[in-house]
Amino acid sequence: WKAVLRRHHARNMFAFFRVSVAGYTPQTIVFKLDNDKCPKTCDNFIAICQSRAKAFRPTSSTSASHDAVEPTYRGTEFHRIIPGFMAQGGDFSKFDGTGGFAAPTTNDGKATFPDECFDISHDREGILSMANRGKNTNGSQFFITLGKAQHLDGKHVAFGSVVRNMECVKQIAQVETDANGKPVAMQRVVIIDCGIGTGDDDPDSNSSSSSSICSVSSKKKRRRRSRKYESSSRKKKRKRSRSSHRRQRDSDSDEDNDSSRKHKKKSKEKTSHRRTEERDHETKKRQKKHDDRHRKKGRH
Repeated sequence: WKAVLRRHHARNMFAFFRVSVAGYTPQTIVFKLDNDKCPKTCDNFIAICQSRAKAFRPTSSTSASHDAVEPTYRGTEFHRIIPGFMAQGGDFSKFDGTGGFAAPTTNDGKATFPDECFDISHDREGILSMANRGKNTNGSQFFITLGKAQHLDGKHVAFGSVVRNMECVKQIAQVETDANGKPVAMQRVVIIDCGIGTGDDDPDSNSSSSSSICSVSSKKKRRRRSRKYESSSRKKKRKRSRSSHRRQRDSDSDEDNDSSRKHKKKSKEKTSHRRTEERDHETKKRQKKHDDRHRKKGRH
């Protein structure tokens, strides 16, 4: 960690979160960290971002001690969200705002470290700042402002800001929460991955799992696209087949109708011809009777 931090210490650098809001596809939020004004605070944040560990919700069998939990933002949640004010996260041990501690590698194993600098104001949305439990109690928890919060100046150390995808932060602010600002179960906001850099395929981006996760996710995306393509192809084939069957059925129906019409026409013609013959036959019989009657009268 120290080698990484030394390499980036002399200039502003970037860090990123890949965040899933309410179970949707993860989006990347990029932060610009102010190393010049808050080097120790930035080092702490970077070290936790760079951790290879993944946080899990605590159970009765897990502990929040330094030995049982490694500081990390990967797998953690934004446990407190107040629209128009801030979204808070970074509790990797208890997930409720009462846990978490500073990165041991940057703070000599201590759980907290002192306030470093108050030069950056909470004067707009997107400011990245340290959460605390009072003076000089910075650990792992942080918050992102969702509006002006200048009443926090001098109390919380702001050390960066969101420079990409503030839209995702605004989506975080819109999730359903309980009375204490905790997102409800189906609306949880989870940090799927994190690291330094912008999260793109650039030389400055570095995450212990981002390469593997990206490769896996890209494979999944390819498989998903392939399945989607196959599915759409099948749908098109079924649609064409149905259309073909429908046309054939309509054609057969038309042929049946034609044959039926022809048959009816022939039947009518036959019936008409038979009636004509019957009428002619009756006429001949009547004429014959008439002639026979006249001949008999002539004889008498």
